[in-house]
Amino acid sequence: MQRRITNALMFRLATAVSVLFSWSEAVHPQGVLNANSANAVLCSIAACPSPTPAVSSLDPASVVSPGGKIVVNGTHFNSQSGQPGKIVLKLGSKYPLTVIRLGSPNTVFHQPYTERQLTVLGWADSHAFAQIPSDITGVMDGEATVEVWRDDGVKSNTFAVAFKATRDLQILPLSDVAIQTCEAKADANLCNHWSDSTQLTVPAKVPWFGAEFSIFGQHTMFIPNPKTYQVIGTDQYSFDLKNGWVLDESYQFENGVAPVYECNVSDAPVNEDFPNSKPPTAPSSSGVRVFWKAGCSTQYAIALHITGPIGVPWK
Repeated sequence: MQRRITNALMFRLATAVSVLFSWSEAVHPQGVLNANSANAVLCSIAACPSPTPAVSSLDPASVVSPGGKIVVNGTHFNSQSGQPGKIVLKLGSKYPLTVIRLGSPNTVFHQPYTERQLTVLGWADSHAFAQIPSDITGVMDGEATVEVWRDDGVKSNTFAVAFKATRDLQILPLSDVAIQTCEAKADANLCNHWSDSTQLTVPAKVPWFGAEFSIFGQHTMFIPNPKTYQVIGTDQYSFDLKNGWVLDESYQFENGVAPVYECNVSDAPVNEDFPNSKPPTAPSSSGVRVFWKAGCSTQYAIALHITGPIGVPWK
């Protein structure tokens, strides 16, 4: 048995040497054979294994977001078949740590593990061009990894990238806004779902916002005075968003107060501000103070527009 293996190996080596010299004479009449050409001929006979693909960087113009296009740089992306391989994006971890966010109540959000194959748009030995699927949802911004899977099944190293999720825009529901104080200085007062009068209720719709609003307040005097205000007060609310959701400042003009005055002179104006915002811009938590006057009856509504990763809860 050992003799057969030895003879077979000697035959293959002899064939390789013969081909090398024949090829050398044809290409180089002087019989000069360099290392690269020798390696190419030997590997065409012995089927040498290709080096492992390696990812070294991402083109700076790459957009690592759903629907974005990326260019992966590296080496040895081509296989001997000549066919393009695959580019795989991995989000999250198969074995995530449990992150508990302390609050009232305690909430837990697990970043799900997602593995998606990109659409290959171009392929070369040192560059690969691909597009990320546009339907990736339910994941937060954060670190992801990219891998090149060559056509022969050999996988590259994992390369870390910064993933940016698709943004969603919502109006924070009234039930997700906390009442801090409601100054009951008028004869009848209401702040969201708190009221000292059974005659005041939160309406199904309000002017400008329709059925979607985050805050609603009303302060009514039983004996109206259209000439001057009778009481003045401040109502305070707060919100606390999680998992990358923030107040959308591009809609700041819509986060203002939409008032309804029974008496324009004695009830106006109503103003608001956002104290203790964290962070100061695009806050994920903040207070909301509403300054009001009532000579007859004052109503106000505020729609808090929030933005965050689509498919991820804000609480």
